[in-house]
Amino acid sequence: MIKKRDITTAGHAAETIARRMPILWGQALSPTPEGQREVTRMVAEKQQAMVDGLVAAQMQMMQEAMRFWVNPFATPSSTGRAAARIANAASAPARKTVRANVKRLRKKG
Repeated sequence: MIKKRDITTAGHAAETIARRMPILWGQALSPTPEGQREVTRMVAEKQQAMVDGLVAAQMQMMQEAMRFWVNPFATPSSTGRAAARIANAASAPARKTVRANVKRLRKKG
């Protein structure tokens, strides 16, 4: 089931890409220090969001393991919910980054 937050994130991601394309083209044709900062930021924030997502997923997996040890008679549906919680934890930093990007880029232009 697609959730509203996923649709919103997809829209923010598309808008961020659309707002950054002119910056990337500008850097390719006529580099500026401001454009270079934005390009550097693009790369760094993606790396940071990935690392944050991996850490969040690992923490959630540990919580799920603890939940299993407390109740070893988990049902398949509870296993599916656990996987969904892990995926949600892993993607939360990326959602946060995309939301912040679109707000910042809207102010710029």
